[in-house]
Amino acid sequence: MKIQIESLGLPTLSKLIGKKSQLEMADGTIADLVARIVDKLGPPARKVLLDPEGKLDMAIQVMINAEGFLPRDQYSKRVLKDGDAVKFMLLVGGG
Repeated sequence: MKIQIESLGLPTLSKLIGKKSQLEMADGTIADLVARIVDKLGPPARKVLLDPEGKLDMAIQVMINAEGFLPRDQYSKRVLKDGDAVKFMLLVGGG
């Protein structure tokens, strides 16, 4: 299946995958997609996406299509479909 990937506010990730790109993968979840990106792009992607424990960095949020942010406990449960658009976005806070 083909998954559309977009990076917003993550310039280092954008350099690796482009602002918008497409990734082929077998059936899988968001966690599988992150693993596929890291496997494909190696240590630079690991450094950008993962924390020291190998989980998606807490500063990164994931949005699928126009559904809003996906709760972290759903990353290994949310099954992707062909044509889904996944956005990796830097979590910004402040006041």
